[in-house]
Amino acid sequence: MVYLESFSFPSLKEEEEFLSSWYNERVVMGMPTGIINQYPFNVLSQKGLESLDFEDITILYGGNGSGKSTALNAISGKLGLVRNSGYNKGNFFEDYCELCEYEEAEWGDKILLQEKSTLITSDDIFKYMLDTRRQNDFVNNRRDKAIDDWKEIRSRKIKHINFETGEGVDYYKQMKQAQKQTYSQYVASHVGEEIHSYSNGETGFMKFIESIVPDRLYILDEPENSLSCELQMRLAEYIVESVRFYGCQFIIATHSPFLLAIDRAKVYNLDGNPATISKFWELPNMKLYYELFNKFDRNLW
Repeated sequence: MVYLESFSFPSLKEEEEFLSSWYNERVVMGMPTGIINQYPFNVLSQKGLESLDFEDITILYGGNGSGKSTALNAISGKLGLVRNSGYNKGNFFEDYCELCEYEEAEWGDKILLQEKSTLITSDDIFKYMLDTRRQNDFVNNRRDKAIDDWKEIRSRKIKHINFETGEGVDYYKQMKQAQKQTYSQYVASHVGEEIHSYSNGETGFMKFIESIVPDRLYILDEPENSLSCELQMRLAEYIVESVRFYGCQFIIATHSPFLLAIDRAKVYNLDGNPATISKFWELPNMKLYYELFNKFDRNLW
């Protein structure tokens, strides 16, 4: 299911006109015109990338600095999507997004595109893994303290209790509760739940799986980070299944050969100038993998 049909970025001419107008306005107002980071201007326009046409699965491929994350940032910014982690916006991000345009598809319900779209970045996944680890460390520390408390309370002797004034009542209640419970029962009643965790890669993979629900547009920025080859293959399979059975659409920035090789995925090669639509086996990284295995073919097989 396609929810976002196309997205247009400002052309080089439009960028130049905006920056020239911005500069002239500051000169007239007597404001500083020193060197200012113009990002995200002069990134995609230098690649000749003015628009993207989307399929059920569209992939943006390119090396560091190619602009694939910039493109996803512009799309998510224009759509007004919530971000859970920080990113490089620069001074002109909102202005740049104002110059962008997009075309929606038609779907059955009346839910707005912004409400049907989710952005998930590798930074979001890393943050989730760190938060999980931090929560579990907190629970483990509380567990150790609870065990010590249980031992201390069980060893107490009954002190003077005055039910009229309340003196010693809480002390007595704690002691009786601890006597009725094994230490494991006492700990369970005084400590928060530990989040079931796996390896970093497995935790990241499970986060992706839990985040994907039917009938949505998903924008994924380098989801393969921290995933093993096997988990990348499983993620690719899950993306395909989510499109086929759950009516999802995916726009993905990635280097992963397993995601790039998804059948019928539309791949934009942002390493080219201009950026072009390519088959996955035509991409430079894929050729390097092929050459590597071919070099050792006789020894491996």
